[in-house]
Amino acid sequence: MALRASIADIMVANRLRGAAAAGVSAADINFAQSTDMAPEDVAALRATTRAHGLCIILRCPKKGAVAFHGVFRPKRWADGHDSQGNTVKSGLSGIGIHPEGGNIFVSDYDMMSLWVAAGGGGYRKIFCSSTVPGRDRGHWPREALETVRRLNAGLISPLQHGAQDDFTPAVNHPHPGVSRDGRFAAIREGEATYIEGMAACAAYYAQWGLYWPYDGQGKFTKAAAAPV
Repeated sequence: MALRASIADIMVANRLRGAAAAGVSAADINFAQSTDMAPEDVAALRATTRAHGLCIILRCPKKGAVAFHGVFRPKRWADGHDSQGNTVKSGLSGIGIHPEGGNIFVSDYDMMSLWVAAGGGGYRKIFCSSTVPGRDRGHWPREALETVRRLNAGLISPLQHGAQDDFTPAVNHPHPGVSRDGRFAAIREGEATYIEGMAACAAYYAQWGLYWPYDGQGKFTKAAAAPV
């Protein structure tokens, strides 16, 4: 029986081989293959979270996106809709093309939450969103800005927006919530964990004492209070 592979499969394989040739560890490459993050970004996030006592949880990019980090820029806020307000999403292999601008983008890392080690083995939230509820954009706490800049400094595909857990939408505007079959990447002080499914992600939050702002259906309940 002949073995068949799509062009996308070949690009993923070539991307991972290239990372290995560049010296990225087998563990980081395997994690990248599971999460569709850039292998170099996995290594960078492990190093930064270890050095600064951080824990970050991300929603994984779409399947196949691993081949295109560093080739196309990550999806920005402006890429997510057209001039009429219609949603623009990445498609197969995590690639999207804006219908009006024509710009090509790759599925980005959606930050769910960011934490820093606190006394007693626990973690303290770094609030990464506008401190004014209901605003898509606005003032962030200084600590959040500095920490995200530090994380982004080592990334091929930098984080593009704040933490979903911390975002309170305007009245009558929906929150993305989480899906039952969502895929997540948690990197805690250098330890990388691939998480499949909403229930497993909620369990990870509980394991480390992190606030989980979603109900049993994945619907957003309430963000943690922003620092004053």
